[in-house]
Amino acid sequence: MNRTLVILCGGDSSRMGTKKALLPFEDKTMVEYIYDKFSPFFDKVYLSVNERGDLSHLGLDAQEIPDISRNAGPYGAILSCLTMISGDRAFFMSVDTPFMDPRTAVFLYEQSYNYDITTFELQGDYLDTICSVFNKRCIGPLFKSIFFKKATRNYIQDRCYTNLIDTSEIKNVSIISMEQQFYKVNDRGSYYYAVFSILKHNFIC
Repeated sequence: MNRTLVILCGGDSSRMGTKKALLPFEDKTMVEYIYDKFSPFFDKVYLSVNERGDLSHLGLDAQEIPDISRNAGPYGAILSCLTMISGDRAFFMSVDTPFMDPRTAVFLYEQSYNYDITTFELQGDYLDTICSVFNKRCIGPLFKSIFFKKATRNYIQDRCYTNLIDTSEIKNVSIISMEQQFYKVNDRGSYYYAVFSILKHNFIC
């Protein structure tokens, strides 16, 4: 299998007012929920954190990688992780997308072999969603984008060999809709909706 997963757990969570990774979700925390769902599909799991030790009390079999810079946003976290992971590439996802299907991640991984970046061609409200495989060949372009304060999706993808996959492909690998998979827990309202959706699903099942 030889797949690597990075869960982005850093950031300030200013709209939420607390760490998203530690929000209660089912009978665990948000990051534990994602770890339990995705880890059977990956050989190695890393947690991108603000500072080493942020999530060590959870006892997950995952190595923490602290951000090089707290002010560089998600692409700074991705750069930090690419310099530290043992493999040549990893699937990156944010801790605030708990409905993402592991099969979607595996699908992207399978399409990523010859590319620097493999991701979906997202538009509109989904543009800032992190759901991508990044190769270590992206380290240079990522560093330059941050150094020159141009760390945007388009700037980075234009400077990397990028495989953009149409979102219509999602229905071929998962029964979960694109809208549900890319639903983001950004604030208290979206968090309560996500918790209610999980409770409703478990009740029906």
